[in-house]
Amino acid sequence: MKKIILFFLFSFNFLFAQINTPEFYERQINILRDLDIKSDFISSLVFVQSQQDLKSKHAQTLIDGMQNFSKITPMIRKILAEQEVPEEILYLAMVESGLKVNSISNAKAVGIWQFMQPTAKTLGLRIDAYVDERRDPVKSTYAAIDYLKKLKTEFGKWYLAILAYNCGNGKLRQAIKQAGSDDLNTLLDSDKKYLSLETRNFLRKILTLAFLANDKDFLLSKNASLVNYALSNDFIKVDTPSSVSLKDIAKNLNISLATFKKYNPHFKHNFTPPGKGYYMYIPLDKVAFFDKYFEAKKLAKVDTTIPMTKIYIVKAGDSLYKIARNHHITVDSIRELNRIHKNHLSINQKIIIPIKEKKNANIKTAQSDSKNYSNLVRN
Repeated sequence: MKKIILFFLFSFNFLFAQINTPEFYERQINILRDLDIKSDFISSLVFVQSQQDLKSKHAQTLIDGMQNFSKITPMIRKILAEQEVPEEILYLAMVESGLKVNSISNAKAVGIWQFMQPTAKTLGLRIDAYVDERRDPVKSTYAAIDYLKKLKTEFGKWYLAILAYNCGNGKLRQAIKQAGSDDLNTLLDSDKKYLSLETRNFLRKILTLAFLANDKDFLLSKNASLVNYALSNDFIKVDTPSSVSLKDIAKNLNISLATFKKYNPHFKHNFTPPGKGYYMYIPLDKVAFFDKYFEAKKLAKVDTTIPMTKIYIVKAGDSLYKIARNHHITVDSIRELNRIHKNHLSINQKIIIPIKEKKNANIKTAQSDSKNYSNLVRN
């Protein structure tokens, strides 16, 4: 039996060597080394067998991340280097969310790093009626690195920190105790199932994307420009005036509102939050214009009262148009409040409906109602 296993391992190693150049093989070994994984993992039977399947399923995630989020990937790589953590952590974010800042999981994890609200708040991210900093790619990246560093300190190895990021440190501790080892091949054993299939595949997916990103032949076969996708980021953080319209800010920067929102997905409404000391991001090519012409004092203050809302449960036959008409509101207001980009609704889906204020009705201010509102918004 032992001879058969050795034969298969030799066969896979031989096949692997035929496919990959020495240069690419060395890059792969370096990736494993960066994550504290032994080099012999590259010839692990289970990993080799899963590679082709993972490539076919997740290669497009890498291509989309490079092409559609060219402003985010360089920023993340820069922060990872600055914080002296493995650059392969970028692919953790790709696996988690495809780098979509507005990504929301079924469990209500949000942003490119897929933080649950309690975890995000413990890491210093602001989540309230006005902003959700899980959608801020810069601030959430620093939070994710901080979290991963703590996990690395707890478990001693980067691959263990990555596994814990997915399953939680409690479950990983339990798995290591059951296995009697923190060896990667042991923890990923598909027969023993010390970890769930999702967690076992989580690290494999990250490695697959990291390998593909370092495979010049693969990138060239998809799009030659992808080889140089990691360019410098093109935005900068500046102070934002409080309680002003995003539309007015965009107009004063001479950019479209859609462009401004793309750089600032953490704002929940079409205005900046009240109070001093908050921030926004602007394109790098607008910095000189901002310094010379932007005058916050000239921007009109707007009402930052958060509208009263209710939860509506979608029924059979409902559409955005029908729900909006029945509640005497616009489709756009429903889309904006719920961050809905498509027309499709699911039966029993919960959506937030703004309630039109009646004349002489008591107005709830944002300050008094922010806690209740935050519970309604999908966090």
